Amino acid sequence: MNTALKEYLAALVPKDFPDGRELVKEGIEIGNSFELGRSKFLQTFGYKNYFEYRKDCCSKGKMVWQILMGLATLEEEIEAIKTISDYSDRTGLDLRTVQSIPSMLVGLPYEYWEDAPKTTSYLMKDEKDWLAHTEAAPMTVVWQDWHLSSPNNLASTIAALKAGSPRIGTFSQLIWDFPGYRDEVKRYSDMVRSLGIIASKREDYITADSYPEDGIPGYFLDVASYVGYMLVEHYIIEDLCGAKMSISYGGLLTEIQPRMAFAMAMHKMLGKEDEPIMSYYNGGTVEQWDHDINANYGTGVQEMLIEILVELKYKMMTALNPVSVTERLRTPTLQELLDITSAGARLEEKAHEWLPLMDFTVLEDLRDHLIEKGQKFFRNVLDSFKEAGVDIEDPLQMIVMLKRINPCKFEEFFHPSVEETGSFTPYCPSVLGRQTMEMKDEVVAKLKAKGCKDALKGQKIVAVSADGHSYGLMLVDNVLTEMGGTVINGGVDMEPASVLDLADEEGTVFIAISAHNGQGIDYSKQIMKLAEERSREYTIFMGGMLNALLPGNSEPVDATDLINKTGVHASNDLEDLIRAVQNKKAV
Repeated sequence: MNTALKEYLAALVPKDFPDGRELVKEGIEIGNSFELGRSKFLQTFGYKNYFEYRKDCCSKGKMVWQILMGLATLEEEIEAIKTISDYSDRTGLDLRTVQSIPSMLVGLPYEYWEDAPKTTSYLMKDEKDWLAHTEAAPMTVVWQDWHLSSPNNLASTIAALKAGSPRIGTFSQLIWDFPGYRDEVKRYSDMVRSLGIIASKREDYITADSYPEDGIPGYFLDVASYVGYMLVEHYIIEDLCGAKMSISYGGLLTEIQPRMAFAMAMHKMLGKEDEPIMSYYNGGTVEQWDHDINANYGTGVQEMLIEILVELKYKMMTALNPVSVTERLRTPTLQELLDITSAGARLEEKAHEWLPLMDFTVLEDLRDHLIEKGQKFFRNVLDSFKEAGVDIEDPLQMIVMLKRINPCKFEEFFHPSVEETGSFTPYCPSVLGRQTMEMKDEVVAKLKAKGCKDALKGQKIVAVSADGHSYGLMLVDNVLTEMGGTVINGGVDMEPASVLDLADEEGTVFIAISAHNGQGIDYSKQIMKLAEERSREYTIFMGGMLNALLPGNSEPVDATDLINKTGVHASNDLEDLIRAVQNKKAV
């Protein structure tokens, strides 16, 4: 490890934090103090636990299907769970698992709710709200987002387990920030306690789930880095905390070979017959059209076909969680979710006929290559952390290091190619990383053709993401830099006040914000109010998924006009941003 990296890592080592090993013990004691909930699904169908259901499906060559859903109100979510159950009974399609996604506010202690931007999903406050899901119908309900790694993780973990959730997530979201919350010691100490609680339920097959694309791997350009990073999380969860781990993924890894080889690699390294490591495949979200949306069934169905075939071949017990054809546009309706999941379930009926035609050699070769390089990546992380003074046997220190390290540089720090060749070279490029660069080249070419080359020369622009999504920010950063601008990348999960602080520190009034979680209106109002209080005239742009859940609506609608009315310039055309900066400069 070079001296600069060692000094950088050493500066991140947490001081004056509790001993994480003791926090795991506290969590186990908490977990032993209450009983795991037994859902109506288990009561109705007679399974001891959810793993028994998955194992039963696997033995019969059946897929486990999951619907990911977050509707506008708790009442609508509960009614939708009942509707899915009735639909399963009526059609004979075994759609018995729902992953519910409440509002981001659920991840915050209640006293922080009022001042936080509102998002497009429902609220839960008391344990009875979690219980209402699993008592509504004979369905398994799972919670991941805004739970295990959120500021409110201890309360939400307990509530979800008492309601009967078979897994708790999402570990990788530990890098996400939450509006107004600053207590790093409490948040991550409680996260370790929550892992201890999950460890206490190990014999019940409860898992701590991670979704790599929501964390540091969301910045990676190489799928081998995904494998290496997940070994780091596995080390923390299993070796240091004694909990079972599971992995879900798929929104960004949409190319079939690396998509399937990643799951096969994790299964070969970490999966066991009585401890499957994979929990579900999420449908790909980056190759959908935002027009003529029914054509998106084509990309969704081919994903499901290979997932079913790999499951039939390797028996990993991985559930399928397809995404609606409207994913690029807005939060889907229940009917849209049923439509795509039903298409997959009917596809399953014919998939067995495809299996004899398949040769999995290419996938197996890529799997083994990912394992080889991923293991080197993992060893580089642990060796570097240890050399820099991290207590790598303390789960809290490890988690805080992952939170504090620059996610944009993580891959470059530890990638084996840097040792082998002296520079970072992906072994198996991730599709979104490559697509982002390709999109950047396309946008840059169009802008240059319109005379925008060097249009931003001499201008400094702060670019941030309002949530945990990184690729939109990466695109904006690269395009504006190509146009001659000096871009100050503030990273993800930037709160309005912090954005203005960064702009003030850098001596610029130009700010570009990427937003994708439906918080655009509230975020815009907040940042413009703060700007007014500072008596400084900023020029602020916002792009991304510009929708919102408005009063009286059950579905998000386009919010571009409403965002513009706040004084923020809302547009996904970067030429608009460039011209506005030029005009402002002229003024």
